[in-house]
Amino acid sequence: MNKNKLIMDKPIFVRNKRDKNTSPVKKFKREIKEPTMISLFSGCGGSSDGYHQAKFKELLALEWDKNARECFSLNFPDVPVVGSDIQKLTGCEILDMIKQNAGELDLFDASPPCQSLSTANVNRNPFDARGKLFLKTIGLIGEVQPKVFLIENVTGLIKGKNLMFYNMVFYEANKLNYYCEYKVIKAEEYGVPQLRRRVIMIGIRGDIHRKFGPFKSFPEPDIEGAKKMRVCDFLPHITAFSPGQFKDRITFSDQPVCTITKTASMWVYEKDGIRRKPTIEELKVLSTFRNDFQFTGSFVQQWARIGNAVPPNMTKALAEHIRDKILTPAVLEYADSEEALEYAADLAFQAIELNNRRAIDLRKKIL
Repeated sequence: MNKNKLIMDKPIFVRNKRDKNTSPVKKFKREIKEPTMISLFSGCGGSSDGYHQAKFKELLALEWDKNARECFSLNFPDVPVVGSDIQKLTGCEILDMIKQNAGELDLFDASPPCQSLSTANVNRNPFDARGKLFLKTIGLIGEVQPKVFLIENVTGLIKGKNLMFYNMVFYEANKLNYYCEYKVIKAEEYGVPQLRRRVIMIGIRGDIHRKFGPFKSFPEPDIEGAKKMRVCDFLPHITAFSPGQFKDRITFSDQPVCTITKTASMWVYEKDGIRRKPTIEELKVLSTFRNDFQFTGSFVQQWARIGNAVPPNMTKALAEHIRDKILTPAVLEYADSEEALEYAADLAFQAIELNNRRAIDLRKKIL
């Protein structure tokens, strides 16, 4: 079996008789024609911008950071952005906010905090409070039962002791009725002039995968296009750059720029030899934010928003593939049928029961 895949032949949860009066969903009538999505840990909206360019309809964004929410609202005034405590949030609350039934949402996007998983953190612990947000994300997906989910994180997630944690995430997603696959994405192969590596996990709901699969979860990388992702092609006045965070090594601008991190550590060099910090506008270009994308706050805050963001072009490539190759008209017609929604509602109900049992067990351990 491909180590990057977890194949689910049969759902672990089975249909059972549930009390319709205690159903975790309400019956909403779908009137939106575009593929729908929500964003968990949305940040300033880098991934959202990619989804919008791919013609997705964003129904909700959730982000705890106030400055990030302000940036998001500036750029997406029609999308509700909520600062809820994710640990206390339930799938039922999400469904109420977006006025959809369990199983009706097309795509659930999430970028859980990565500090506890990053290779830059020598004391990383995937089971600390931030790491547990990853498992909470999987729990919410189970309660909402979207057709597809996409989770983005750092490559440290699949290295060393973190790999055991990631395997556990795969197992939990499988229990919640999802076929999962992951891939390390190179940003420069998806239209971003930046040496950024990210693990992307895509889950397809089990009934959809069994009925219409197998699917090709990821788009083909643009190897030839990656050769054109050079700093000098985007910022001709820059001759070289240095990451500055770990080593002050200088790289000429005929290469993609180093990963732009949340800390204002990178340096750029101009033709006259001047060494300086890149401007926010230059960082936007190197991360493929559109020209009119607005940021707010101090220079350090704006840099952090860009460094934490998923480059829009990378998300756009993934979103267009999901839209065209997975969320096909035939899939959408089936998945929005009464039969499929009832099936998803049963699974959502059982996911809620499972999450509640875990919460009770955890409280017992604490007490």
